Amino acid sequence: MTIFRYKRSVEHEELKEIICARSNSLFSEYEAGPGIFKLAEGPFISYQRTVDVEMNESDCEVTETFSYKISAPFWHYLLHFPMKRALKNSNHSKKLNVWWAPPNRFDAQTSQTVSLLCVAAIVTGFLGALIGQTATFAAEEFGAGDRAQGILLATVRIGVLLTVFITALADKRGRKKLLEFSLYGGCFLAVLSAVAPNLWILGLTQSFARGFATSISILIGIMAAEAAPKGSRAYIAGLLTLSAGLGAGIPVWILFLADLHLKGWRLLFATAIIFFPAIRWIHLNLGESKRFIAHIENHQFNNGRKQKIIIKRVFFLASVAFLLFLFVSPASQFRNEFLRDERDFSAAKISLFLLTAYTPQIIGVAIASKVSDLKGRKPVAMIAVGIGTILTVASYSIAGFSMWLITMSAGIISAGAGPSLGVYSAEMFGTGRRGQVNGLLSLTAVTGSALGLLICGDLAERFNSFGEAFTILAIGPLLVVLIVYFFFPESANQELEDLNPDD
Repeated sequence: MTIFRYKRSVEHEELKEIICARSNSLFSEYEAGPGIFKLAEGPFISYQRTVDVEMNESDCEVTETFSYKISAPFWHYLLHFPMKRALKNSNHSKKLNVWWAPPNRFDAQTSQTVSLLCVAAIVTGFLGALIGQTATFAAEEFGAGDRAQGILLATVRIGVLLTVFITALADKRGRKKLLEFSLYGGCFLAVLSAVAPNLWILGLTQSFARGFATSISILIGIMAAEAAPKGSRAYIAGLLTLSAGLGAGIPVWILFLADLHLKGWRLLFATAIIFFPAIRWIHLNLGESKRFIAHIENHQFNNGRKQKIIIKRVFFLASVAFLLFLFVSPASQFRNEFLRDERDFSAAKISLFLLTAYTPQIIGVAIASKVSDLKGRKPVAMIAVGIGTILTVASYSIAGFSMWLITMSAGIISAGAGPSLGVYSAEMFGTGRRGQVNGLLSLTAVTGSALGLLICGDLAERFNSFGEAFTILAIGPLLVVLIVYFFFPESANQELEDLNPDD
């Protein structure tokens, strides 16, 4: 529970603005008694504002006492000072402009659900980044080259078959159960990967771990979309993207361990053990999707009638997933090999480069998530994919300070694709088919990813340059820009049931 007092002198005419119930984009109050205001709606478990006034001849001494508990498990520490500042500035006559607030007001349940899903996103970000950050060091221990790394990074994608099974089952058994199963499975296999005796056993354990990680990503996206207000789905997708990025950053922060010993990379996989208490905590506090529960009840009422799937939506989304990941996966997975081989970076220098170049991505995610909800998904997606691709190719073709600057710019702009494009896979399909179709889309994305890794690994050895390889692969995402422009619908500010009338 947070309690603080805000004391100040105000003019008499300002007093009426203070002793009224407030309503803004962050929260709303109701008057519970003279000078006592309680929560009508907002991201708090409990909330009360008490106003004491001491009248003077020329002005008034006003003391506002705020008592509240933020409904954001784990993240309330991060929100402590921003929330305190927002409450101080929340006079009801003013339009509260909090840059970090969602476009739509969250209630306590939505805030708690999103907060827990963001913790799960940290786990999936960590699991997904492990093999990419460590592949070059594992290959060195096992005596493998670029082509072998490409094969390794491609073959781990076969775990998506597990993803297809899990996400399809989530449409029948529930999102929460399968999410917990995937969290435990992914972390267990990551720890097991730390003792892999050769490159192929590492590839096998990481194939299944990657399948679980992808399942986590899909299920948290579905649960978030089903819990979100209609005007804040991209905003929440942005929060999940940032959280996953935080998780993906953990292997980067501790990448220096790979420099300690030839087998030092194994310590990064062993780190997954720290997430088991967090998974237990999610189990105790996360509720099942209300939309899923309502769907199951309605499904039984309709004698098991299956929901329809709009095939053209599947086709266009699958095309985008395939073409985008044909470029994105190798651009991400081969970054360390490029820096180590072509730029002669050590593990510590790679870590420093990645942290300084990619941390500013939060700027792109923050801007894109809000703009996607307020102005539309399509323009944000086209800019993020088109310009981001061109800059990414450039970052693999130059050296020195310019490489860092362009890599940072590419990361900021490309980051907008997450919240703008990521919401479509949940928005375009009904509750009863959302998991099943997302699993199939993931299979398509992984197919493009695996093919891109194989092509990139081969081209890099042929040309002895990653820059030329990515110039060729850039054709894929540039086609994505055209597909989004001509064939994607605009889904911002529409209820899921309006986008899917059969839901």
